[in-house]
Amino acid sequence: MRDRFSKFEEEWKSFKWRIKLVTEELRAARYDGVTLREESNRYASKLETGLFLLPAAITWKAIEEILVVPSPPGIRMPPEAPPLRCDPAWCPDWYTKKMSAGAMTRLEADLETRSRLAEEGRQLRAEVLSKRDEFDAVHAAVTNEMARLERGYAIKDPRSLARLIEVSNGKHLLPDFLRTGFRVRVDETAAVALIEFEFPDYARVQLPVDRRKNRSVKYASATQKKKLVRMCLYSLVIRAGYLGGRILDGSACQTIAINVRQAWFDPATGAPRDGIICTVQAGVADFLRLSLDTLDPEVCFRHLKGIAIPSFDAISPVRPIFVLDKTDDRFVDRKLVDSVLPPDANLAAMPWEDFEHLVAQLFEWEFAKQGIEVKVTRASRDRGVDAILFDPDPLRGGKFVLQAKRYTRPVDVAAVRDLYGTVMNEGANRGILITTSSYGPDSYEFAKDKPISLVDGPNLLLMLQRHGKRYRIDLAEARERQEEDSA
Repeated sequence: MRDRFSKFEEEWKSFKWRIKLVTEELRAARYDGVTLREESNRYASKLETGLFLLPAAITWKAIEEILVVPSPPGIRMPPEAPPLRCDPAWCPDWYTKKMSAGAMTRLEADLETRSRLAEEGRQLRAEVLSKRDEFDAVHAAVTNEMARLERGYAIKDPRSLARLIEVSNGKHLLPDFLRTGFRVRVDETAAVALIEFEFPDYARVQLPVDRRKNRSVKYASATQKKKLVRMCLYSLVIRAGYLGGRILDGSACQTIAINVRQAWFDPATGAPRDGIICTVQAGVADFLRLSLDTLDPEVCFRHLKGIAIPSFDAISPVRPIFVLDKTDDRFVDRKLVDSVLPPDANLAAMPWEDFEHLVAQLFEWEFAKQGIEVKVTRASRDRGVDAILFDPDPLRGGKFVLQAKRYTRPVDVAAVRDLYGTVMNEGANRGILITTSSYGPDSYEFAKDKPISLVDGPNLLLMLQRHGKRYRIDLAEARERQEEDSA
């Protein structure tokens, strides 16, 4: 009898351990369809200083390898819970009757614990299935994007080349904490590719440089640390330029500019500061001639005529050598739709082109004091991009894609997936989808943990009300009008 109870308890101990294991896997699971995280994390573990330093022997990938979409990480499915109680054959009534009151109390407490664990297991199974679906959707979107980029690369399309440099950054070894804010834009008029990324603030970070025989850690001195951090900065700049050169080689874009941003705390006041700390511009051929496994980062940076802050102790931002021109042939003049709309206009019944312009106006009102530019794109039924926001803020800023959908029915999750593909194709920081209707649970689930914001009809009205606009949304009325127009 005791052996049978022991087996029952072992089953529950094993179940509890496996639930914990799957929970940790689920929390750690990351997948963007681009970054080779397993290789990056393995590489990062070798960098005891927490830096990327040249010279380093790196296996550079061909364009065919860069276009390959890695499979989503496997997340094991948690097991089904064992029976909550012992099999009656193992635990007959005559046995439980002999148990003491204390033993019976413990048995009931154990039953409550097992019931709670079983419910956690059921919820975890649902979360795993949802995460798998999410990763599958990302894989499909990135696969479609890679197919577009392959066609774009064949004809040397500037936007495709810019996105491919970003993808290449994810495909080559680098610790995740040094990948932040890596963005690439192409100025077709100037034939310049601008690469921007963020450099972490190491002011309060100790850098381990050696392990002693007694297993204690030796940290870099202040002088060593300054040199290591500066070498890391130069190394990242050179790496970025070389990555860009490999993609741009043979294209019309033969110049690469690199701007590096950093956020830090002013030691004099403690206030947060930010700005450009490093900038360089050189030809594609200049970067491709470099031998990254033998060069000296500081000497190379000077050879490329780069400009950097003289000291990390008292940072004074530098002026970037090249600033991106935001002109785009898709942009059109904005229409002041609100000036002709009746005060109680039904937004769900207005022309879809006017709705796009109204949404652009709304975001101008929202961010008028923050220096954000809103550009409306040419009207098109492909529903790709309706407006683009340019935010100059060095921390939260970048490029944001707006899509406006004047719908009378809930927005399908396919539209949210399409937006995610557009964000990646545009090299944008975030996509914002605004509709007069609503979104289903599958849309919110897909958008979770992605650079996507969903604004439904009620929230759209609230945003408009903040600016004194009392428009309304009546979906039934709009559907009736559509039926009348089609009759």
